[in-house]
Amino acid sequence: MFRLAIALISLLSLLTGCALDKEEELRAQLGDWVTLGDTYFFASTSSCTAAVFHAESTRISSLLEPARSVDTGLKMLAEGQSVVFKVGGKSPNALVEAIMSRDLPHGIGVLNSGLAGVNCMSELVKSIYHQAIMNPASRMAFIPEGRAVLVVDPQAKAVIYVRGNG
Repeated sequence: MFRLAIALISLLSLLTGCALDKEEELRAQLGDWVTLGDTYFFASTSSCTAAVFHAESTRISSLLEPARSVDTGLKMLAEGQSVVFKVGGKSPNALVEAIMSRDLPHGIGVLNSGLAGVNCMSELVKSIYHQAIMNPASRMAFIPEGRAVLVVDPQAKAVIYVRGNG
């Protein structure tokens, strides 16, 4: 019985230590691109991460290369670059649809990255995320290195980060 308890404790510590991201490291990475305030939500498991931060400023740093058209963004993605889409009048949802219509493999990659973190979200965070991706004023960035999506919603003053390992 004692050995079983030790084995279960060991397994539990292994499972809890397998998060994709750590909040402090994620804040440091994103802090190069956006000015973050308080953390509203953070959850990371072995298969997904979802985070919502207050945006002290909704300006995205020029350190994250902008694409002013879907075609430019696709070229940047093909080169493995992180990119923020600054295509006027298009919500992140509309951008994903446009990317998918031009380049299905990249479009599916962006779509999957944007959906992967949903499994780590509470119902409230899912609602905030849905509003952000439907908002034409929001900006979406794709970070190929971690297959992550970053959405900055100026109306909600929120920075939303999602990614999955699949």
